[in-house]
Amino acid sequence: MSSPVHGGALRLDELLSRAAATDPQREAVIFGDVSWTYARVGDRARRLAASLAALGVERDDRVALWASNRAEFVEILFGIPLLGAIAVPLDQWWTNKDAMAAISQVRPKVLIVGTAQAGLLEGCGSDLDAAGVAHVVSLDAPAATAPLAYERLLADAQPLHHSVPVASDDPALILFTSGSTGRSKGAVHTHRSLIATAMVMSLELGLRDGERTLHFLPLFSSCLEHLIPLTLMRATHVIMPQFDAAQVWQAIATHGITHIDAVPTTLRRMLEAAPSTIPLSLRLVSYASEPMPGPLISALAEKMPQVDFVQFYGMIEHLCLTVQRPPEQIEKKGSVGRPMVGAELRLLETDDGPAGPVGEILARSPSMFAGYWQDPEATAKVMHDGWMRTGDLGAFDEDGFLVLSGRLKEVIKTGGVSVIPGEVEATLLRHPHVREAAVVGIPDENWGEAVHAFVTLHAGAGALEDDLKTFCRGQLAGYKSPKAVHVVEELPRTGIGKIARRAVREDFLRARTEEVIP
Repeated sequence: MSSPVHGGALRLDELLSRAAATDPQREAVIFGDVSWTYARVGDRARRLAASLAALGVERDDRVALWASNRAEFVEILFGIPLLGAIAVPLDQWWTNKDAMAAISQVRPKVLIVGTAQAGLLEGCGSDLDAAGVAHVVSLDAPAATAPLAYERLLADAQPLHHSVPVASDDPALILFTSGSTGRSKGAVHTHRSLIATAMVMSLELGLRDGERTLHFLPLFSSCLEHLIPLTLMRATHVIMPQFDAAQVWQAIATHGITHIDAVPTTLRRMLEAAPSTIPLSLRLVSYASEPMPGPLISALAEKMPQVDFVQFYGMIEHLCLTVQRPPEQIEKKGSVGRPMVGAELRLLETDDGPAGPVGEILARSPSMFAGYWQDPEATAKVMHDGWMRTGDLGAFDEDGFLVLSGRLKEVIKTGGVSVIPGEVEATLLRHPHVREAAVVGIPDENWGEAVHAFVTLHAGAGALEDDLKTFCRGQLAGYKSPKAVHVVEELPRTGIGKIARRAVREDFLRARTEEVIP
């Protein structure tokens, strides 16, 4: 007679199960007036799994979640894989057209929605049927578009006792790309790649068991670098509906927050709203998404000397690429660090740059995705002999630190030569009056494309557009210097706060067209 198996398999849901088993009374989730222990979240996850099974969800089926940040996100993300099913968080800001395009791709058997998203489903009944959606569940009050009540389903279910067996290379999570350069694609992560991501991020960021972490970035996109690794560390997840700098500082003080995950834009706003005394509990800030301006990291380090700032570089398809630790933040401004443990990076060289040969960054590591959902053509375009083509341009300096230059698809072709937007933006950000910058190529009948810069200024700054053009000409080759500089009030952003260059370009072209057409 064989002995029973003890311990957990290499699977995503085991992270929550482990925390619930080893520290059941630790606070797991805080959201407004809600405070749930790991025992309760684990129980709710297993009740959810049983409810989904009763609705017909089986191994390899997809279950989509379309909602804003809320407490239930944790149990849903870890509860779905208990059935061997695949969790699919959707962008909370999508229109119904965007959401239906993604739903049609992954064909979820069940769709779980918040109130706002349920309202956007009006008139989509036939499209949902065509996409294979059998049930729509409301996280709030039932609606005509979402007739099943989430809490009622959990209350009527008994917790699932035995998880459905899976292989470590089975898919567990589909995350949609931002679509910044085209149609959003569903990046498939396996149980193995997610566990590797959680372990490497915990090690490289310096996370500790029992962190008290604050979520203000959207969970549908930040779950990979934030929610999953912090659950491995049995953290208390304090969740905010959205980012507000003053409320972030209040939450840090109220809940004794030790760690936050951010992007440079949110850190800038936090610095501008910072209290005179920084709460002593805060010890670690991780950030990514876009290059950190040198003046900003210097100001942050000066204001918060007790806080370790750790930058990492990665993407939805392949998160654990590079890391830059606290001492390097100042010494290597403009860099995103060196490769994380297990990550291999190299360049497809295309041109020379200030830091060395510039090329497209290729990467491979255990955290790499398995491909785009049922899209072998798109997958083949980014895979190169076992390496993933990131689409990012960069160079390694003499110490092996990676310096990003921009997106390959955003390179400006002007007069037969290439201009990397990131290099021009970095130059503009060295001007004391410039707060933010975005550089794009605008169609030009003489040059093919002309370099245009769009900038916002610090409060009280008075730099003129000609001043900034002169400043750039003093530091850049003539063909790289902007032909035009536009001072604007705000720059368009993606949902996580990253400057959206494509939207900058499209807005300008639209405005120019409207000026021409009477």
